Amino acid sequence: MFRGNMLFLFKNKPSLQTGHSSLHLSSGMVAALLVFFLFSPLFAQAPKPANGPPPAPVEVSSVIEKEVVTSVTLIGTGEAWIETVIASEQSGLVSDMLVEEGDRVSKGQPLCEQDTKEIKLRIEASRAELGEAEVLKEQAENDYDRQRRLFAINSISEKAYEDAKFKAEASRKRVSSLRASLSVLEEQLNNKRTRAPVSGYVVQRHCLVGQWLGEGEPVATIVVLDPVLFKVPVPERYIATVKKGETAQVTFDALPGKTFQGRIYAVIPRGDDASRTFPVHIEIGNPEGLIKPGMLGRATIPTGERQKAVLIPKDALVLTSTGTVVYTVVDQQARLVPVRTGAEHGSNIEVEGDIEPGFDVVVRGNERLRPGQPVQVMKKDL
Repeated sequence: MFRGNMLFLFKNKPSLQTGHSSLHLSSGMVAALLVFFLFSPLFAQAPKPANGPPPAPVEVSSVIEKEVVTSVTLIGTGEAWIETVIASEQSGLVSDMLVEEGDRVSKGQPLCEQDTKEIKLRIEASRAELGEAEVLKEQAENDYDRQRRLFAINSISEKAYEDAKFKAEASRKRVSSLRASLSVLEEQLNNKRTRAPVSGYVVQRHCLVGQWLGEGEPVATIVVLDPVLFKVPVPERYIATVKKGETAQVTFDALPGKTFQGRIYAVIPRGDDASRTFPVHIEIGNPEGLIKPGMLGRATIPTGERQKAVLIPKDALVLTSTGTVVYTVVDQQARLVPVRTGAEHGSNIEVEGDIEPGFDVVVRGNERLRPGQPVQVMKKDL
């Protein structure tokens, strides 16, 4: 508007009037005024503000392709490799309990002792009787040897010789019988002390001091925790591909940050009618005893042949109302890519979508990104 008026003034050589007089403007003055108005900051056009949010700092990681084995992660429970109830071999009064619940015991370690007074007296009597029989046996054998020499020269009758022979034989058998009886008594004495048949942990005591313990009654329950057994129900759609001897990765909720490598020990060929699952047993080494029976865990079990797959870090996934997406970086801008996820492999996960090996995907700072937003790569996760 102002520029138009100035052109009008320039063309028509106007004059400024004040009261009754008029002021005539020369063409030079008009030109000066025109330049003033055209280049004045008041009338200069203001710059447009920058559009969109500022660059967002992000960390990225490369998309990779590698051979993997398709697997499935299932929930299971840790159990003792062996759980055995130790029974008493002899009846008697419990005189001492040598272990407490929770104790670790070694194979052959005593668990319980019974009163041994009576059996020790019987052993003492048996040893005395055996000593007497051995003396009589020696006498009978000496007599038989002498009668045999005399019979050889026809100095005694045949009956005397036969009597000496039978007496020596009877004395030998009596000694053998008494020795066997003494061995039985000594074994009974030894069995008055119940011992652990395996190394493990005592999880329950079944008797107390002063209690009468009958033959075959339980003394303690022991569990073997190295190795440990992990039982997981596998759905029937996977069971045909689960092979004995394959490696499985197991984690436990109670042991965060730890992953245990196990071996599929058994695939039980009898399923549950209600859940349509089949028990699979995984053997896990547990030398430090970290895994306890009853712990909840998750086993990643291979369920297929090796194949190539596109992998990204699980941190790159963003859950939206329309599905799962990732953000790639193209020309310093965030590009949204919908993906379909597959099996997990440690910290990585299989994906399918418009994404190729070598792409950079955002793994940090992707929660608030918007498609097309400028980004500044602060660090690349190797």
